[in-house]
Amino acid sequence: MNMPSNTAPLKILHTEAAKGFGGQEIYIYRHMLAMRERGHDVSLLCQPGARLGTVARGAGFTVHDLKMGGLLRLVRGIWSVRRLVRRHGFDVVNTTSRRDSLIAAAGARLGRTPLVVRSRHLMSPVNSLLTYTGLPHRVMTVSSFVKQLLVARGVDDRHVGIVPPIAVPPEWSKIDCADPWQCVQDTRAEVRRELGFADDQIVVGCVAVLREPKGHVDLLRAIAPLCRQHPNLHLVIVGDGQPVMGRLEALRSELGVAAQVHLLGYRPGACRLMAGFDIFALATHKEAAGTVFLEAAHVGVPVVATRVGGVPEMVLEGSNAILAPLGDQAALTQALQTLVDDSAQRRRMGRAGWEWMRSAQRFTPSGHTEATEHYYHQWLKELGHGQR
Repeated sequence: MNMPSNTAPLKILHTEAAKGFGGQEIYIYRHMLAMRERGHDVSLLCQPGARLGTVARGAGFTVHDLKMGGLLRLVRGIWSVRRLVRRHGFDVVNTTSRRDSLIAAAGARLGRTPLVVRSRHLMSPVNSLLTYTGLPHRVMTVSSFVKQLLVARGVDDRHVGIVPPIAVPPEWSKIDCADPWQCVQDTRAEVRRELGFADDQIVVGCVAVLREPKGHVDLLRAIAPLCRQHPNLHLVIVGDGQPVMGRLEALRSELGVAAQVHLLGYRPGACRLMAGFDIFALATHKEAAGTVFLEAAHVGVPVVATRVGGVPEMVLEGSNAILAPLGDQAALTQALQTLVDDSAQRRRMGRAGWEWMRSAQRFTPSGHTEATEHYYHQWLKELGHGQR
């Protein structure tokens, strides 16, 4: 336990309706781990069979199951949550998605939970304000960009807090090493040998689930002319998902670069694989924040990305990253070419990102929990519940 002397542990229930395990669920899981390590009592409410629930149970968290979806389950769920929060006496109920927010926020308010928070991890338009202003007391989001979207939609600026995602250093970087940067370079060499790339080959890598908004097709189109110019240039895409995988397989042949585009599918330990890249690239169409950019910086790899959403808040543009306007294929190609043509600049930018991650407190578990605690305690006080 590592609680500040002027605060007491909080009893917190997080809720999530999704059954998959994408960026939002990873954020919640890392947040739960960090808050528990800080000394708080953290539980989860999710649907039966949700991967987040399975992972959380495996880590020793208390997980409550609740089926969600449909009007009848909505009504039953609200009363189930009301009973749950009364029985356990949570200080905070923090909801995530629209479906679980309708159920859990309503149930928590009926159960007189002192603080009900709605988290927002997306940059898509907000259609209804009910789960942002009607049911929760406050809103937590991951970037200034998303906060401004919420404020523009009508959420009170004073009621929105920002807590960026946690960037977890790769396990191998925690090993005691006389020269940590050399450890990064040694891992780079190991990964490249495993992937079958020689030292003189240039590897541009992308790690992201294969969905249209992630911009894999845009990235392939932008890098294809450079692949034709540079036989030693390769694009490695880590992630799975149809129909995008099928489109990429067809497109790489159509563009004549099939031998230089490697579609690896899902791979465990993707962060370690990134250490073997020369450049990390993601032409995402929308991104609330983007933990993957922080992970690329952690392994000393420069970033090429689109200037959308919260991406500029997850990189140091001009220092460890080059950003291109969304939809500008020529600019994306130029950004890639800048680093493909200049190995010294790749090394400088990769080192700059690595050093930034070693000093950027707000992306660490301790920085994340301190910010969360600040908002939770401030909001509890504002709502008349005093310092916990």
